[in-house]
Amino acid sequence: MARSKGNWVAFFNRTDRKQTKGKKRKPTPLLSAGGVVVPYVVGELIFDRSYRPILSQKSHILTNSEKRRANPTRAEAELERILNSLSGGILRGKFKREHVVSGKWIVDFFFPEIRLAIEVDGTVHNMQVQRAKDLKKDSDCRRFDITVLRLHNAEVFGDRDLLMRKLRVGWREAKDRENRIIGTPP
Repeated sequence: MARSKGNWVAFFNRTDRKQTKGKKRKPTPLLSAGGVVVPYVVGELIFDRSYRPILSQKSHILTNSEKRRANPTRAEAELERILNSLSGGILRGKFKREHVVSGKWIVDFFFPEIRLAIEVDGTVHNMQVQRAKDLKKDSDCRRFDITVLRLHNAEVFGDRDLLMRKLRVGWREAKDRENRIIGTPP
């Protein structure tokens, strides 16, 4: 059966014709596409093998999240340092940086245990366009039962006691609210 690169191919009674040490290879019963193993089905249309790298590409939002995690802003790096040093490191490993919410938003810090997101807002968040995006992000987070705490860069670098009070208030609000998605913790 002839295969053309990039076209759909019908695999009827598929066998590989590649020679391996003088013997014919047995038909491959499974196709791995993008990390998912799918069995061949007689008569099923599937992509040619040359198409596999395209299927396994990461989404734009996950790629962006990884880039942001590798290159934090000064305020994000400082807040991470503060969170990791609180009470001898009690919060170390309890949060995730640059977490993707609903497949289209990235929150700066996310505590999955209590579903708390912390956003560190710089001067760009004062612009009308960015404020509209922030409102949509906050709305989506509420839909996924995530409490959002917004901090300004000045608060992160400013008075430490005020920052701690604001973090405690956000923590209590997230912990005390009824969790509509997975139920109230015991």
